[in-house]
Amino acid sequence: MREGKLTLKDFLKDILSSVRMSRKRGVLSGIMTVWGVFIFIAVMGAVYGIDRGNRSNYDYILEFGKISICPGEVSMPYKNLVKGCRITLSRSDAEEARTLFSNRAEYVFPRKRNFATCESLTGTAGVTISDFRREMDDKYLEVIAGRCFTQVELDGNRRICYIPESIASQFFGSPDDAIGSTLNINKQPYAVIGVYRAIHDVRINCIFVSFETAMSMPGAGEELSSIDIKMFSGIPVDEKYRLKRDVESWFCFRKGIDPGDAYALCIDEHIDFISEQEKFLRSMRVFTWILGLLSLLMSILGVSSIVHLSVKERTKEIAIRLVCGSSKGSIFRLILGEALMTMLVFGFIGMLLGRQPLKWPISLLTESMSMQNGYSLVI
Repeated sequence: MREGKLTLKDFLKDILSSVRMSRKRGVLSGIMTVWGVFIFIAVMGAVYGIDRGNRSNYDYILEFGKISICPGEVSMPYKNLVKGCRITLSRSDAEEARTLFSNRAEYVFPRKRNFATCESLTGTAGVTISDFRREMDDKYLEVIAGRCFTQVELDGNRRICYIPESIASQFFGSPDDAIGSTLNINKQPYAVIGVYRAIHDVRINCIFVSFETAMSMPGAGEELSSIDIKMFSGIPVDEKYRLKRDVESWFCFRKGIDPGDAYALCIDEHIDFISEQEKFLRSMRVFTWILGLLSLLMSILGVSSIVHLSVKERTKEIAIRLVCGSSKGSIFRLILGEALMTMLVFGFIGMLLGRQPLKWPISLLTESMSMQNGYSLVI
């Protein structure tokens, strides 16, 4: 058939006829194509599962964006501090930090936690008492009975408390029965106004009171348990990391602590963890793309070698086509079309094979990464 009279239908028929005449080469090309596409999708899917599993661990930490500064003990003598000296945090430290970092953080406030004995008619247990901060705690607590604090109650010093579901079930049988009941904390009566349940995989199991109430409890003292800094949501991880470093440097300077002393002040390390994870995931994604593209390139080179071998074996057929009037361009398009059709058909098969069986392993990998590397946010 003369060049120029060859229709698309005839061209496709010619390609299919050529493929049927060389089935072994077609099958071999198909296997290499399927394998290359399958490996590419498998590698990308595995990294996607690792990425999603890691991100599910700290997405809520990124959203929460909290830095906690907790007092510790000096482990390295520095200036006027001796080894074993106890570092304390006060309200004035929180006020100074609020003034200094108010333009870089949403909230800066003191926190107070006490260990106490909780008693009722049904038993006694050791509990943790914490002051309630609506700006932070309210996002991760769900009221299941009663109500939360009003702002007036948070600003005052009243013996009312907001308890977890576990304490309500242990001492009162059910959350509903706990509302309005009296709970003795360090032998002082507190009225239960609400029962909460922690959400978003956050691990909270303490009794909440107002800040002034926590500070005035017997034996509580004036020392703060921590100073918490709530960062603005949506800012990059690197900016949160820099803020964390600046906060750490400022507190070390204010308290006269050696910056290299890791035990004098306990700084929440979640920001460091997230920053390192981001670097690891970026490197992993680059490596995966390179590995996946190399697998596709090897597949293409393998198919090219088979096409080259096919051309050598079909010299008689090509000569006959030239004698019959086919141009070099039409023969080139025929060979190229045959290779492309093989790669497209078997590439689609490889994509299906790589996508469907990997759904369950990727899901399993995501859950495994969440369980192994996850951080439970403790407030």
